[in-house]
Amino acid sequence: MCGSDRRMLPCERGVRRRFITVALAFLGLCTVTAVAGIIENDVSLAASTLDGDSRHLHGEARTARTLRQADGASNCPLPKVDMSKDRYQCVVWHKACVDQNVIVSFDPDVHPTTSMGTLPTLNVTDIMYNIPSKYGIGDRYRKGSALRFPPLYVRPSNDMEEEEELRNPTFSKCTLPILLYAHYPYNAAETYRYIFEKLVTLQEAGFFNRYVTLIPGVPPGTKVPSYTKFWYNSLSDRGVVSLSELSSRRSTDTPTNVTWEGTHIRCFEQIVGCRIRYDGYGLRFYNAGQHVVRHYMPHYLAQAASFEQQLFDMRQVRIPEGTDTLRVVFISRTPHQSTVGRTILNEAEMIQKCNSAEGADLPPTEWGVPYQKYFCFAHIFGENQLMDVWLMRQVDVILGMHGAGLTNSLYMKPGGSVIELRPFGFSGRESWANRYARFKTSSLRELPWSVFWYGVDTFNASLSEPGIFEKEDKPHFSKFRTIKARDRHVHLTWAALRNQLLNIAAVARTFERYMSLRLSGAYYITDDVMQAEAPGNDPHVDKNRQRNFTSPEEERRRVLQIPVSNRNLQFAATPDRLDVRQP
Repeated sequence: MCGSDRRMLPCERGVRRRFITVALAFLGLCTVTAVAGIIENDVSLAASTLDGDSRHLHGEARTARTLRQADGASNCPLPKVDMSKDRYQCVVWHKACVDQNVIVSFDPDVHPTTSMGTLPTLNVTDIMYNIPSKYGIGDRYRKGSALRFPPLYVRPSNDMEEEEELRNPTFSKCTLPILLYAHYPYNAAETYRYIFEKLVTLQEAGFFNRYVTLIPGVPPGTKVPSYTKFWYNSLSDRGVVSLSELSSRRSTDTPTNVTWEGTHIRCFEQIVGCRIRYDGYGLRFYNAGQHVVRHYMPHYLAQAASFEQQLFDMRQVRIPEGTDTLRVVFISRTPHQSTVGRTILNEAEMIQKCNSAEGADLPPTEWGVPYQKYFCFAHIFGENQLMDVWLMRQVDVILGMHGAGLTNSLYMKPGGSVIELRPFGFSGRESWANRYARFKTSSLRELPWSVFWYGVDTFNASLSEPGIFEKEDKPHFSKFRTIKARDRHVHLTWAALRNQLLNIAAVARTFERYMSLRLSGAYYITDDVMQAEAPGNDPHVDKNRQRNFTSPEEERRRVLQIPVSNRNLQFAATPDRLDVRQP
């Protein structure tokens, strides 16, 4: 008996070899010896890529416990995917090519001319995306939100292949592509939350190594966003590429940095496809941000002097180096972004008040904290992401409107703070707002937290002005109240900013001090320094310990009775160096 396993055992290979040999000899197509050798070599090569006893995945398609380059490819590093570490039912295509967004399988074990096996497929049609436009993500449009991905077309090869490369494929043993699909690829905050953090966690767990080629899932023919490429490049030594670009019909001598061969290749020994779901796995958002920091540190340190000069040229700003200054960066917006919405209308005024603060607006000497003054300045994030990482390592606080820009807070040194502003009608109590910056800095998987979230919700309607979509109110614009409210502009009050700066100074990068403010509700206020959230509504801390705060001053007095963590303060005062370890 040959056994019940669908893969060919030795006796099966012998039967198959004898059958095909006789048939081809009868037809006069090739010699018995040549055909037998080709079949034996093909089966042996396929078997050599398998490691472990797992042989089936999604129907009858074969898989490997560990996918790696075949023997003989000694001139390239070893790309590897350990399928035993797979958490998302990823699929594997063996001996496959990509052609104009199509996966073309040559695998004899699942090919309809040689097998009854089932060709692996990957369902991506449940994935949603908001159509990108010059105004940003498309959830502002009635039908621009939650669009569905088209199916990923996977087919067997055939005798009618149009391309010469597919008529006579040579399968790369050095390049192993991984297709990665997840919700909302055109939203930076969602990309970080839904997939990038999980990829960092998966790589740390050993699912894939740095020698694979990462292919972010985007609708066919569209670009991979720059932030996705920036983050994914920290996970792989190869360039990040879309399936459209990888599968384009270009000359095989076209140079590229996405394959180990350095030329345009479309056929591979293995291709892996994953649909990453948002689940309870990982949720280590600060860890993912620090992974990016560690990867890019040699690069931003090499350009630090240039970044300092650029900051001065653009903003006439030189960030103080002394430990006596609480350094605050405002997330500014380009003129075009400001037209759309979510602008701090009195940004320049608040920066001036911050930099000229004195007397009771500053931390008293008797507090015993290092901060004696403030330094505030504005910066437009996203134009140079490497510079953004460098900048976040120089500051103590990032302040901005609700939005993806606050994700930059996860690059900060331990004990850094983020102040999130929200316009009238978009309080975290009434919307999804608290699922983003507060959630990512408050994961229960990362206690004690390394980034401290503070909120200012605008409850006074006169302090917010409508954005362009609410103002024009055209029929095809979203009618959701929270979408319109999110895009409103804001006037930040000095009372609210002053209160949060004093809170941050009193906390002095100390988790226990921050938790005192967190449990009292004093960390999350309205524009007139009232409690923004009722006790029991913070999902990230013990509900039974949450309470109302009496007065901001009284809560800061409580905080000051808790010892300071000098470790975080010392680390923040130490310039980044490649030989310095984070606490």
